[in-house]
Amino acid sequence: MTADNLRTTGDDELDSSDDTATVETSAANVRAERVSGLSRHALLADCFELMAEVLGPFIDGRMAGYFEDEESWREAAANRLGRSNEHGDTDPLFQLLVLRRFWGPVFADYFGVDLRGIIGELIDTRNKWAHFNLPRDPDALDRSVLAIERLVSPLAPEHGGELRIRRAQLRSSPHLEPTVNPSNGTTESTPVTEEPSPPSDLEVTELATQLTETESVFRDLQEKYGDVVSELESSRQVAARKQLLLSALENQLVMIQTRTTAAEAILAEERTTRYRIEWLVVGLLATLTLFLVLANS
Repeated sequence: MTADNLRTTGDDELDSSDDTATVETSAANVRAERVSGLSRHALLADCFELMAEVLGPFIDGRMAGYFEDEESWREAAANRLGRSNEHGDTDPLFQLLVLRRFWGPVFADYFGVDLRGIIGELIDTRNKWAHFNLPRDPDALDRSVLAIERLVSPLAPEHGGELRIRRAQLRSSPHLEPTVNPSNGTTESTPVTEEPSPPSDLEVTELATQLTETESVFRDLQEKYGDVVSELESSRQVAARKQLLLSALENQLVMIQTRTTAAEAILAEERTTRYRIEWLVVGLLATLTLFLVLANS
């Protein structure tokens, strides 16, 4: 092999390595690139898609255990919901309906009680999204993405920062929103109120840094909360042991009081018997004395 061939081969290997690194970097940012500059409708669709990706395996494992005697939990759940299993368990609306319908027996032991109320809100938002009827108020959409974040965070906290960035992008989405023309059923673009320009890369970087710091503080708080819970559990165990000991002492005291009462009753009976014997002896002595006196006379 010549020097030129070696040089060419080496350059090809370097190019291949650079291409691999580029692909990996692009894969890490593909979602962010795909949603940049999209409308609110498209951004919200991306949030629901992320939610479906996270919830899919979790719901599948839980529901498969609940319907272990059924051939397909999806068909069984769809029958309970009164709807077809057209899109399967990857459909965000189907997932939300399953969460709401089977919350108590399947999901209540994992999620907090406060999360149950947001399921209905997300179902309402998903229906409005499907009919191109999203509210113009950015705060309403912000609450919807925040609800998705709260639902996703217990399962995949690493997606919290991504969803917070989506919330910022929703507030600065393009000026055209998709609507449906009732006359022909086609999708058109309707102008909306002028909004600020999308955040710059520097602002996104600063936001990501703040989110990282916030997540670090949150993890620290979680650890401290775990320590507090452990201490509380230890205190409860100590209090339970003391309560058990106190109950045992109270039982012993009751037994002592019972025995004391019985002993007093026995003592009183013995005193009565002794008094009777003493009076009988006195009476016998008096009778003997009287008999002797009468005999001497």
